[in-house]
Formats: sequence, C-alpha cells, structure tokens
Amino acid sequence: MAGVDQAAEAGDHEPGRRNWLSFWSLMGLQAQNAFNDKALQFTLVPLGVWVAAEVGEKWGGTLPHLLGMLILLPFILLAPVAGWASDTFSKTRVIRLAAWMQLAVFVVVLYSFRMEFLPLAVGCFFFLAVQSTILSPAKNGIIKELLGSSRLGFASGIMQMFTILAILAGQILIGIWFSSRLEVSGSGWTAGLFPMVLICLGAVVTLVMAYSIQVVPARATKPFYPALVVSHFQQLGQLLKSKPLRLSALGIAYFWAFGAVVQFITLQIAGELYPDGHPNFGRATSYMMLAASGGIGVGSVLGALINKRHIELGLNPLGGIIMTLSSLLLIVTEPESLFFYTALSFAGLGAAFFFVPINAFLQDECDPDQRGNILAGSALLNCLAMAGAVILQYVMQEVLGLTPSNQFLILALVSVGATWYVMRLLPRAFIKMLVFSALRAFYRIESIHVDRMPKEGGVLLTPNHVSYLDALILTAASPRPVRFLMVSDYFDKPLVGKVARLFDTVPISSKRAKDAIQVAAEAVKEGSVVCIFPEGELTRSGFMGEFKRGMELIARKADCLVQPVYLDGLWKSIFSAERGKYFWKMPRAIPFGVRVAFGEAWAAKDYRAGDVRRELNSLAGEVFARRRESAGRVKDFLRQQVRPGNRALRWVDGGRVCSCNWEEVQGLLEQQGDCTVLSQGHPGARQWLEDWQFLDGLDEQEWRGLLLNAQQLADPYNLGDGKAAVTIDSSAPPAVRRVWGLLLPVITGVETVVLGPDEGVSELKLLAREKVALRDLVGTARMREFARDAELAGVDLVLYLFEGGSQKAGDAESGIYAAYESGGRVLSFSMPPDPVIFKGDEAHPGWKEHSHGRLLPGFVVQAGEGGVEVSGEMLSGTITLQGWSVDERGFLSQS
Repeated sequence: MAGVDQAAEAGDHEPGRRNWLSFWSLMGLQAQNAFNDKALQFTLVPLGVWVAAEVGEKWGGTLPHLLGMLILLPFILLAPVAGWASDTFSKTRVIRLAAWMQLAVFVVVLYSFRMEFLPLAVGCFFFLAVQSTILSPAKNGIIKELLGSSRLGFASGIMQMFTILAILAGQILIGIWFSSRLEVSGSGWTAGLFPMVLICLGAVVTLVMAYSIQVVPARATKPFYPALVVSHFQQLGQLLKSKPLRLSALGIAYFWAFGAVVQFITLQIAGELYPDGHPNFGRATSYMMLAASGGIGVGSVLGALINKRHIELGLNPLGGIIMTLSSLLLIVTEPESLFFYTALSFAGLGAAFFFVPINAFLQDECDPDQRGNILAGSALLNCLAMAGAVILQYVMQEVLGLTPSNQFLILALVSVGATWYVMRLLPRAFIKMLVFSALRAFYRIESIHVDRMPKEGGVLLTPNHVSYLDALILTAASPRPVRFLMVSDYFDKPLVGKVARLFDTVPISSKRAKDAIQVAAEAVKEGSVVCIFPEGELTRSGFMGEFKRGMELIARKADCLVQPVYLDGLWKSIFSAERGKYFWKMPRAIPFGVRVAFGEAWAAKDYRAGDVRRELNSLAGEVFARRRESAGRVKDFLRQQVRPGNRALRWVDGGRVCSCNWEEVQGLLEQQGDCTVLSQGHPGARQWLEDWQFLDGLDEQEWRGLLLNAQQLADPYNLGDGKAAVTIDSSAPPAVRRVWGLLLPVITGVETVVLGPDEGVSELKLLAREKVALRDLVGTARMREFARDAELAGVDLVLYLFEGGSQKAGDAESGIYAAYESGGRVLSFSMPPDPVIFKGDEAHPGWKEHSHGRLLPGFVVQAGEGGVEVSGEMLSGTITLQGWSVDERGFLSQS
C-alpha cells in the first residue's frame, strides 16, 4: 500500500516499519530545514551589523526585527493557501515541493554572497520563509497519518527536539564560525560564504529525505478560488469555534511569542556588550541561544517521554510555572554569568513543557479532513503572536528605552497571568501529574498487556485489592483515565471530597445498594473506564478474599466489557497490611518494583466472579515469572539475591549452634564439593546442602517451576519483621524442603534453621537461648508434639504441617496449620487469622476447618469431573485432584 489507510487515520492505528522509516525521514528533513533557516538568519544578523558599521549607519541594530517580520509575513499572507494545499494534495508531495523550493532559494543566496549584495540575501530570506509556510501544515499534519493518535505526544516531543537541536546547531555553529572568520579575514562576506556552500549541500540532503517519506493519500479535493488568499479569518474562526482547539492554539501562540521576546532581548544584551560590529557579537548571541535552545531541547525530550503513552496536559501548567520563575531569575543575574545561562536554559525547559502536550492535543483533536486548515490557522495565530512580540520588544527597546531587566520583568508578569489561567483550566491534569510523578519516584511501575485495554467504550476493571495505593498505581499504569467508586458520604468531607472530585470519582450510596449499582453502571455506559475492587476490602493476608456480587450486578446492568487486572508487588509496600500494620513500618526497597498486568476484556455475559478469579490467578503466575528474582539458574539466582558473608543456615550439633554462610554455600556449588565437610556430618544440614546441589542439577523447566512456587509462597507468607528464621524439618517432603526451606528464605531475606530426623524441642530451646529468632516451623506429623512441647518450654512457634491431614479447630488454637503439597509443588497452606488493624475490620480466619488452607496465588483452578484441575506457570502440566474442591475464598478441601 503506497499510503496510509484512511480509516485507520481517523482514529488510531499500529504503525508499521515503513511508517516509522517515513517518520524518521520527516524528522531528518525537519531538522535540516530548521538548521538551514536559522543558519541563514544568524549569518545575516551579524553580517548586517558589520555592513552597517562599515558604512557608518545605525540600522544594524534593527535588522533582527526586520528579519523577524520577514519570516512571519509569508505565514500571515499564505497560511490559507498552505493549509489548502495540505488538505487537497498528498502531504508527501507538498513536502517534496517545499524541499525543491528550499534548494532553489539557497542557490540564489549563494549567488548574493558572491556578489556581496545584502538586499538580495535578505529578499531570499523572505522566500525561504515562504517555503517554510508551505511546509508547516503538511509536516505537522502527516504525523498522525503515519503514527496514529496514541503516539502524537511522543512524536510532537521528538519533532520539537529535532527542531530545537537543529536550530541550536545552526545558531551556535554559524555564530562561532562567523565570529572566528571575521576576526581572521576582517570581511563579513568572506566569513559567511563557506557556510552558505554547506547549506546548499544540506538542501540537497533535505530533498533526498523528502523522497524517502511514503506517499499518503490526499484527504479531500478542494478547488482553488481567489478568495482563499484572504480567508485568514475563516481558518482562524474555524479554529476558534471549538474551545479545546482555541485554548490549545492560544497556548501554542504564547509559546512562540515568549520565545521571540527572549530571543530579541538576548540580541539586545549581546549588542550592548559588543557594539558596532564587534566580532564577539555573533559568538555571544550563539551562546545565549545555546542556553535557551538547549533547555527547549531537553524539555522536548522529557516532554516526549512523559507523553509517550498518552497526552499529559498536566505538564502545561508546570511549564508555565518554570517560565515565570526563570524570567524572574533573568532580572537579577549578570549577563554571560553561569546563573544567567542557567536561567535561560530553564526558560527554554519550561517553554517546552508548556508547548509539547498542547501541540499534540491540538493535532489529535483536529478533524482529519480539516487538519490542514486547523493547523494553518494555528500557524497564522502563532505568526500574529510572534509579530506582536517583535513589535512589543522593538517598542520596549527602541521607543521606551527599557533595559533587558525591565523587559524580563514584564515577561514574567505576563507569564504569571498565563500560568494562572492555565491552572484554572487544568487543575485536575496538573495535580494528577504531580501526584503520579511523585509516585513514580518511589514505585517502579511496569505495565503488562496494556494493549488489551479497549481504546474506547465502557470497561469495568476488576483488580485484586492489596494496598491503599492501588487506585493510584492502577491509574498511573492504565492507558485510559480510570474512575473509581467511592461512598458518597466522603464527598462531604472538605479535603477528601475535593480529591475525589479531582480524580473524577463516582459517588455511590452506602445505604442503597441498588442505587449504587445503578450509578456505577451508568458511568460505564457513558463510556468510562470504571474500577471496582471485587473483594470490597483490602486483603490483610496477601491472599485474594471472597468476591462480592456487586461486580457481576454492575457488569450485567451496564452490559459492558469486564477486564481483570492483577496488581503485583504491593503486598510488601508500607501501604498494605503486611506485618500486621499500615504505614508505620520501613519500606523494603526504594524504588519499589510493582507490576500491573491487564487481562483479556470479555463481555459481561462471559465473565462471572469465578472467571475473574481464574484470570487474576493466571495473571499472577505470569507476573511472578517476570520478577527479577525469577531470572537465571541457581548460581545466578544466589549471586543476585544474597550477600556472601550473610548467614545461610544454622543447626545444632553436640550441644552447640553451628552455621555456614552464603559464600561457603556458593563455593560448594561452584566446586561440586562434598556436603559432609561443610555440614560437619549433621544429617539435616547435609541434606539441606545436598538439596541445593540437587537444584543446581535440575533442567531449566523444573528449576523455574520450583522458583515460581517459592514466589507464590512469598507473597502471602507473613514475613513479620524479616528477622525470624524459617525452621525446616529435614523429614519434610522434598518439594517442601526445597521451596519453603531453601528458596523462600533467599527471596524473603531470612536464614534457615534445620532440624535433623531425631531432633526436636531441646535443639529449639538451645537456639532460643542463643537469641536465634524462631517463629515458623515447617514439617510433618512428627513435629506436632514438638510444637506443643516447644510452647510449654516457652518457644513460641507456628507449625505449618504437611502430611498431617486437614485443618482441625483445636490445632489452630495451638498454632498448628495444615498445608498441602502435590506434584512437587506447595499448593496451599493455612495460616493465623488476618490481623484486625482498625476498629470495624471484619475478622477473617486464615484457616478453615477440614481444609488444607488457601490455594497459593498463581494457581488456576478449573472444576473437573469429580474434582478440580490445577494449572499455572509453575507447573509443567495439570494436577488433577479427584474428590477435592476450592471454595469462593480459595480454601482447598478434600471431600
């Protein structure tokens, strides 16, 4: 296909390799065009000052204003024609015509320098502006046709970056070259000749790039009519009819006016520092523009990255604040000082932040068939704003005789007004951007399968509920705005209510359930992405709780798509109930890794609560596999996770406590040594070391399965303060020893204590006297009596019992909890009751009588004939449990 599909262009599409090649060719063309324009301008400015000084005239100081008006005049006169051409003909062919025009103009420029005829060179500058006028709507309008809507923010930032870097190069290189050659030759014409030769060659490169852009189809066929030449107000009126387009265009116009004023003030400063054609005049202007343009370049790159997935309008008011503050700093800093250049850089940075999102927004909001006219109208408005800026600065400099400091003060006051107005228009976007920026500083958020979210239409998100940050994390990860449900009573509270309205929260009644369901369903029907946490409360154990019926009722009433979302990693954050409390605990890491995985979106009739739970568990298994701890084989795993000098294992031998560290364990694995020596002959320690050697010899699939099983266990497993050791019975099943006794302690950062086959209470008492933090004991039925004896001896332990049958109420009272292993994996375990943290928390037991505990997150359960089938990323196949069942809270029981 020669062009881009028109139907796709109307909304969004996935760009192919040819589209990307065309886009980067366009970026190269734009950069070369901007470089050539600026190089000619910054050759003519010092050249004009030098020529005026040579003939004893004073007009050299006003030449920059003349050139500024000349470059704007074609945009003002020909913007309608340029827009018509962009809408009527293929934008690619318009771009190619502009490239030919540029080459022709620079050939004449080269001739004027050879003839030393300044008026002809200035006239060529006007025709170069004509070429830019024709190019502008075509180059901006083609981007959406090449890349689609969702990448406009990114593309806008990249184009701005290429443009600024090219302008920067044109200003700096030409300014420095001209000053240097003028000092040597003493002739401005000689100093400017060689750059013009290079620019002509650059125009040839531009032409080649123009023919590398794929041909896009013409959007409409519109006949030319004479009145088109003066149809400025029609295009401008068309732009100003829509409030979003009008405000965006005014903001873009202010960006260009701000830049023009700063540029002319810096030229005035350079002229005052180096008057009368001084060779350093060009160098000084180049350095000042380097600072300002460099700031714009950096801001454009950052703006492109921030807007990579969607247009972030909150960046706009932040840019206005930075523009205001930097203008104030320029008042009090000494020209050519480090602080002066820094303030100029921040002015450029703020201007780029101000410009990038609204420029992308303007392009995205345009009707495809009218985009050329809209963008041409915007270009006309930009030119009028810049022309006004040129006139304003001329009046301030030449008529009123204001100093640069006074001019920067006026600019700061105008920026204050513009920023205040933008803040009033975009308070939600600005505050959300600040909140999410702070969030990303502490949380490293990885979004998985975001492409699964429908690009439009109502969607009901159904994530697991882990922490108080879930809503913010989900909003930051989602490609579309997300609305959350909140009890309407909170809206009456001043602070909470304002925040709730700011984030477009849906108020629901806490007393009238039917009304709440109706309100939520209506929000989804309106086309919003609405989130409901099916559990209805935060987990206080790390396991998913029972799903309430509200999710199904809302989905059916709205007849919408339901999309499960799994939030991973938040259980270890300070905003969860992990360690039995919220907030008042040290974070385990900064930045904290979090993964948000989006499931498939299905129609409400195809999704029930059980289906959502299965999908969430399937996503859980997938994200466990993406964790950093899941990478590599055994030796790689240990190198990443442990510190060699830290203690790995303790055991009791001959009435004394023995230990080994991770450096010794790693050395044993590297050398394939004899475990007897390091274990000092202790059977439990030897078996523990042999288990590590066993893991090291596993094939990749089985090793990965065991490691993921340990990841499953680590999520709901209660770490306490992270100091208590895991005590493992050496007679436990092999999979239990390896998952719970080897891998889990490494992942959770604790050490292991091993009990030999004939050891029990006396060894535990000795360890307790040695201040070893004992809390969890993992073993088989033989440990039941040991646990009770340990309790009588003052050693408080929780026993996780395998091969001891289902959970008994009396066992739970004694701290004994049933667990289950099958197929070489730990499938489930019971645990102490969920902590009651706040008054009113519903008490949830962590165990259920006659069950074997709750199934670990990541296992997908499907009801089978006479039992259940368990599958997941950590299993090589499906485990069939005949005569077993799993209830709505995930408890695994045998009939």
